[in-house]
Amino acid sequence: MPTNRGSIAALVGPDLRKVHIDVGKERPAEYPMFFNVETMEWNPVTDQQVSGLSTLPSMPEGEQFTMDDIIIGGQKAYTAASFGLAVEITYAAWKDELYGVMREMVAGLTKASRNRMEVSAWSILNNAFSASYTGFTSSEALCAVSHTGMDGTVRANRPSPDIGFSITGLQDGITRFETMTDERGLPRLMAPTQCIIAPNNKFVAREIFGSGGKPYTAQNEINALIEEDLAYMVCHYLTTSANWFLTSSQGEHDLNFMVRDYPIFDIFDDPWTKNAIATIYQRHTQGYGTWRGIDGSNGG
Repeated sequence: MPTNRGSIAALVGPDLRKVHIDVGKERPAEYPMFFNVETMEWNPVTDQQVSGLSTLPSMPEGEQFTMDDIIIGGQKAYTAASFGLAVEITYAAWKDELYGVMREMVAGLTKASRNRMEVSAWSILNNAFSASYTGFTSSEALCAVSHTGMDGTVRANRPSPDIGFSITGLQDGITRFETMTDERGLPRLMAPTQCIIAPNNKFVAREIFGSGGKPYTAQNEINALIEEDLAYMVCHYLTTSANWFLTSSQGEHDLNFMVRDYPIFDIFDDPWTKNAIATIYQRHTQGYGTWRGIDGSNGG
């Protein structure tokens, strides 16, 4: 049903001193600061996992070379989903409303659009511990203690047991990065550059990263994390405040947000009713293929 004079009766008389509209400043977009944001040239798109070769084996004198080959792994398909919203306002309501609320209502479509993109992108981390939200390997969560590689080796990018955001948790996560190997067991150089945390951990992050000495101790010990040159990012879209992540840089990790149709805004008049109709439409998808580059904990 369109917004009409009856539903906004309080806004058509000149007797109000002030109308408090529930709008205000927005935070800068957060998802482009972390995810690999790309435009989809076609829909759907598919990524393929392929291993490298294993380490060089011994070759006794006079014997033949050992043969090796790549291993074809799993695939990850990305299919863009459609999102849209509309508002309809009668001509009389648009004409008679005196406080600019109808215009703010139309402008709210763009805010709804931006929020949808944030919620969709960050759903990757919000489902990081769910085995139903997978990448190249089915039934494996993004953050797990038992990633089974193509070589059969089990690897972890999650502590066991889980631990809260802390010096110990960070040190253990950095160590897992340092000892990371690829799908054939060769060392994989991938360094963490930042932590993704919920707002409730912001002050802990300041204490950990802002101190030249070891936090929470009276001894004259150095803060061993300073040399790691880690930054932290407060994400306002994490749905579980205990979750935190240690991550590599954009382009090194494989967490992707892909846009097929960037937001399309339209406004037009219905010729049969003269109602004003405003719409916004967009298509995008999100996901990951490989877990490397992300280390996470649900806080224990």
